[in-house]
Amino acid sequence: MRISLQRRLFTYLVFLLATFIVIQTGIYTWVEYHGWINHPTEPLQDELEEVRDALLLNLALLPIILILAWRVSYRMLAPVRSIAGTAKRIGDGHFDERIDTALMADDEMHKLADAINQAFERYDSAVQRLKRFTGDVSHQLRTPLAALRTLGEVAASRERPATEYRETISSMLQELDRLHSFIEQLLALSRLEHGAFTGRFQIIDAETVMIDAVRLYEPVCEENGVHLDSTGMSGLFIHAVPELLTEMLGNLIDNAVRHTPCGGSIRVGCLRRDDAAILFVHDTGPGIAEDQAARVFDRFFQIPGRSNGGAGLGLAISREITSLHRGTLQLVNPGQSGARFEASLPLANASLHAPSAPALCEPL
Repeated sequence: MRISLQRRLFTYLVFLLATFIVIQTGIYTWVEYHGWINHPTEPLQDELEEVRDALLLNLALLPIILILAWRVSYRMLAPVRSIAGTAKRIGDGHFDERIDTALMADDEMHKLADAINQAFERYDSAVQRLKRFTGDVSHQLRTPLAALRTLGEVAASRERPATEYRETISSMLQELDRLHSFIEQLLALSRLEHGAFTGRFQIIDAETVMIDAVRLYEPVCEENGVHLDSTGMSGLFIHAVPELLTEMLGNLIDNAVRHTPCGGSIRVGCLRRDDAAILFVHDTGPGIAEDQAARVFDRFFQIPGRSNGGAGLGLAISREITSLHRGTLQLVNPGQSGARFEASLPLANASLHAPSAPALCEPL
């Protein structure tokens, strides 16, 4: 047979009160008895009547004590009922519910409620990430899968020369490459959002990251007829995961390549501004309008009228990486020709590693 927590607490309180009454009556009887021994002239019957009156008074107060004990147990368990009710509502699918701690005393129950609320927040965040991930995947996979199906149906509709089959297979492989790249980017973004990244933080020179990213994208720029230039400042030490920062800067360069016409140029650099290292990418493309600047870091955002073959995830990934390093990533010149993105990262022990220097801002 299960007994509720309130009933158990009520029973404990009643037991304590009953024990108190018994002990009180025993002590009172003992005192009266020894008082009679010391003063035998007083009738023993009078002493016993006083003990009886005290006991009857306690018994008369017993219903009031029981009511008070029940009320006290009910009030003491109010936070538990609140926690249980909120947990049940969340279990029923109301993920925005939280335990109301405003009226709770600053005690262990308040700390427990705060800890459970934090767990609910993490749970809700995980559920929202899962919903967003599945929604993004279903939306973005529809187009390439439809293209693959169309290519396959066209190829199978009739007999064709071998050259046409090779062209169709080549087109399908290109679609598969784009699909693979999209899935890898989406998984990388999902991992970054909940901190499941590989690599470890270490003290590195920001210029090293810039050099690695430039070396990686030089062939891509040459293939697209875009000139890639770099300007750096050594001694800007930051606390970072090198692979992630190289990916962040590489995404910015890749984005610049996609929006810079043949014959244009891209400048990549690092400089110091106050107590931060600035990694920037500046291209000679058409730039980004002011009304679109606020959305460039959104997932899958594509500037209307520009088809560049990207999935619209590179800038979102770059911002997540920058946030992971306690930095910021911004488009600093919306509405102007040639987009300039700047990642600001806090210097690590700047006073020990790098001398004070004025901010550099090289014109493109």
